[in-house]
Amino acid sequence: MNNSSILIVDDEASYLNLLQNLLNDEGYNNIITETNPLKVLNILEKKNIDLIMLDIYMPQMNGMELLDKVNQKFPQIPVIMVTAIEDVKLALEAINLGAYEFITKPPDLDRLFLTIKRALEKKLLSLERDALRNFDKATEKKWEKEFPEIITNSKEVFKVFELVKIFAPTNETILITGETGTGKDLIARKIHEFSERKDKPFVVVNVASISPSLFESELFGHEKGAFTGAAIQKKGYFESANSGTIFLDEIGELPMELQGKLLRTIQYNELYRIGSSKPIKLNSRIIAATNKDLSAAIERNEFRKDLYYRLTRGFINLPPLRSHKEDVTLLTNHFLAIGNKIYKKNVLGFDGEILIKLNHYSYPGNVRELENIVLNAVAKTKDQTLITQIDIPDLANSVLDNLGVVENKFNSIDAVVKDYIKVVMKHTMGNVQKAAFILGISERTLQRRLQKVKK
Repeated sequence: MNNSSILIVDDEASYLNLLQNLLNDEGYNNIITETNPLKVLNILEKKNIDLIMLDIYMPQMNGMELLDKVNQKFPQIPVIMVTAIEDVKLALEAINLGAYEFITKPPDLDRLFLTIKRALEKKLLSLERDALRNFDKATEKKWEKEFPEIITNSKEVFKVFELVKIFAPTNETILITGETGTGKDLIARKIHEFSERKDKPFVVVNVASISPSLFESELFGHEKGAFTGAAIQKKGYFESANSGTIFLDEIGELPMELQGKLLRTIQYNELYRIGSSKPIKLNSRIIAATNKDLSAAIERNEFRKDLYYRLTRGFINLPPLRSHKEDVTLLTNHFLAIGNKIYKKNVLGFDGEILIKLNHYSYPGNVRELENIVLNAVAKTKDQTLITQIDIPDLANSVLDNLGVVENKFNSIDAVVKDYIKVVMKHTMGNVQKAAFILGISERTLQRRLQKVKK
């Protein structure tokens, strides 16, 4: 049994009865028949119709005119046109007006049932696609509001946002991993921002930049006279972050001899200043970050396993830019706008060749590297002109070694251009006007290129 609702419109009542019986026998039991085409729009307003079968020649209203009205108001409903006259010109006109198919009376039943089945499947797929698109747009809009500092349209990055929102309200220790330039510090700040500690201190400690001899003093503080040069009592980073969040960046650089002390601080929520035997109770949340593989460091006995487990009560891994290349164009335009503001220019954009290279470069320095590339290019480029390979020579010279598109994959620059056009069209969801703007070409030129891409 098929519960799809089918509306059959024909001025011949005998034909309606015959077709209804045939469809009932095929398992379609939700059939609505109508002899008056003037009532069709009203029926569509009140009932959920999945498919319309529409006769062309009817006295009250021409079927072609009704098709046009239906398609304008209810474009999601497929319409099969039915007529006793086989007319190729009329069939083409019906298709151009939005008809799904054109069938002559009496219909071949196998073809009729197959056409109905496919039309209903097409509607279902269209609804699913629209629902997914609306979901994606709603998701993108939600994240754009909550994470305005991060320019993205990537599902991979959206998953990171989800984890931030999950972990933020807790007091769990978090470890953020990711390559250099992926934005670990930014994600740490967002966790703090979405937590109950948002109005308390957010203290950043760059572990790699602290001298080993001063490390313990910097982290835990010291008492006056604790060592030569300790002229006054000093609070360490942990005390400064009390009731707030301490962000230990580059935690993989923490000396092995201090890892035990950090572990004890995390376990007991207390510390000892150098030169004091009195514990100081803490209420600070710890977020750590590293671009190192700590599992490998554990194997080399360079990092304590027990500390690793303490740090990974919550775990977030940031994807490298090369794994969400759909964001490159978005980020490029964003950094271009920033560069224009910084240098008080109106650089118009990027020429086609450098855009292709920007989109296929591997970005070992990730988003930070892309930002530097664009800002440096804007600084060098003349006002009211496009950025070219001359303005980004290092990228132009090195990109061939890093291209995702290399000689053994494509044979010519035309193939690379086709690939890039596909990427931009996907990014703009098929919007030719937006795609043409990003590509820096006219809509007419893009339409011609798209015809080549389809071949």
